[in-house]
Amino acid sequence: MPFSNNLNTPLNVVFMGTPEIASGSLQNILELFKTNILDLKCIYTKPPVWDGKKKETIKSPVNTIADEAGIKVRTPKTLKNNQGEIEFLKSLDLDLIVAVAFGLILPGDILAIPKYGVLNLHPSLLPDLRGPSPIHYAILKRVKYSGVSIMALDSGIDTGPIIAQNKVSIGKDEYYETLYENLSNAGGVLLAEVIKTIFRVKLNVFKYAYPQSLIKISNMTGSKLIDLAAQRLDFFRGEPLEIYSKIRAFRGLGGAFFMFNGKMVKLLEAKILINGKEFNNKFNDSMNAEDINNYADKDANINTKNDLDIYGGHFGYYGYIDYMENGNGFEEIAGYIENSLELIPAAVPGMVILANKYGFVIKTAKKGVYLSLLRLKPEGKRLMEYEDFINGYRIKSGDILE
Repeated sequence: MPFSNNLNTPLNVVFMGTPEIASGSLQNILELFKTNILDLKCIYTKPPVWDGKKKETIKSPVNTIADEAGIKVRTPKTLKNNQGEIEFLKSLDLDLIVAVAFGLILPGDILAIPKYGVLNLHPSLLPDLRGPSPIHYAILKRVKYSGVSIMALDSGIDTGPIIAQNKVSIGKDEYYETLYENLSNAGGVLLAEVIKTIFRVKLNVFKYAYPQSLIKISNMTGSKLIDLAAQRLDFFRGEPLEIYSKIRAFRGLGGAFFMFNGKMVKLLEAKILINGKEFNNKFNDSMNAEDINNYADKDANINTKNDLDIYGGHFGYYGYIDYMENGNGFEEIAGYIENSLELIPAAVPGMVILANKYGFVIKTAKKGVYLSLLRLKPEGKRLMEYEDFINGYRIKSGDILE
């Protein structure tokens, strides 16, 4: 039987959100709705959009969940100077508005409507990574953790005082999609706890929020909208870890890309190799660009098992980490790279060193550091495994990826 407390009537709440990250929070709010913590009056989301490829109108993830739950949905194109929506919201006798990646700016006359204020979820540890692309930037900047912040929404952009925060760790090989999901889940849980607190104390959220200026920050850089130019890979000048971070961060935007024969090729998955060996992050909790350069220089001089013992086996002996199987058993990708380099003594960054069933490997700007390309999507084509790309586009050693 639903929870009931005569002294604590449910909060009158409106939820505003649009993408998948907001749907995680909505699921938690629906659980509070079932237990009479709140009364979900309606849901605001951005209007459905026309999908030219599917030839149909697509509703937002939040809209889909709302339909399944039987909650009324409103989809205004704007809330600015929208007197009709303002009057509607006033008629609901709202205690709280909850906004998660809604996509529309809430003007001051709407912020002033709910009795206890407006809650907003931001997928970073504010004020770190303030701005529109915090998840991408968390990967680009190679930080150990990001997190979620619940703030009291004010008229600024991500400037409201903080009510609660929670850290979320980032794996060194983590791609955008998994970090997005982890932050969505963490944000939904934290948001639900904050709403429960408001249900108990019945205070305006500004009463127990604290200014962002009082929070110690570890990263002064905010996030910006990511344009197509930022998604291009520069094999000739880019640091290997910078390139690897772009590949992982921009998969959520369709993929980082390079050019081949005048066509865009999106790179959806790759690995760093050091003299043919897969970069093993588990030994290197604080590995940075300088560290990887130092180890690459050391590895360039490792030729025997005794040398391996001297350097502690951080990346394993040639081929021991990343074996490639053929009809005769296991072959070492490192050996194939070395053989290819003998044939291409003047290899430059972006040049294909290996292109066959054992791997698709290119040289980077750092000596001894290579990039193994795994999954690619050529312009106008389907997603491909590297072998299909090599065969389909007749890639060979010595080709240049720009």
